[in-house]
Amino acid sequence: MEDFEPLVEFETKLSKTKKRAMNILGARVLTRGAMEKRLKELGESDEDAADAADWLVEIGLIDDAAYAAELVRGCVRRGFGARRIRDEMYRRLVPRELWDDALAEIEDGETVASAEAFIERKLRGETPDFDDKRKIGAALARRGHSWSDINAAFANYIEGLDEENEEEF
Repeated sequence: MEDFEPLVEFETKLSKTKKRAMNILGARVLTRGAMEKRLKELGESDEDAADAADWLVEIGLIDDAAYAAELVRGCVRRGFGARRIRDEMYRRLVPRELWDDALAEIEDGETVASAEAFIERKLRGETPDFDDKRKIGAALARRGHSWSDINAAFANYIEGLDEENEEEF
């Protein structure tokens, strides 16, 4: 009976780690890496944290690819550009091999449209001067938009203003 005591102790400890992992997952969806990190922060051993995270992946409760795709959709809805989305994936410990597939789900022109919507909210139909373009362009760059997307968004916005002015006459 003494031969089984270390095995029973190990299984009990791992079971407690798995229960803790399930409680964490019940509060918030995480990637495998983020779950492992969180368990380590809570005092679990490296091995137990890795085993519990692997177990959650195995039973399908953690799916990093689905998480990455949902993260990209959420970031696009919030008006972020590709660079900011990459920063979010890094921060949330999404495996790098999933980044390109998740970013491929962004439709062409979607980031330009979100940048244009941001410009519209800031200017409310006014014609931008140089200072407005500089400030709004910098804000869009901080949100992760590329300069080509920012320039295209400003061009679309100004083109829309010109069309509205032509309709008034």
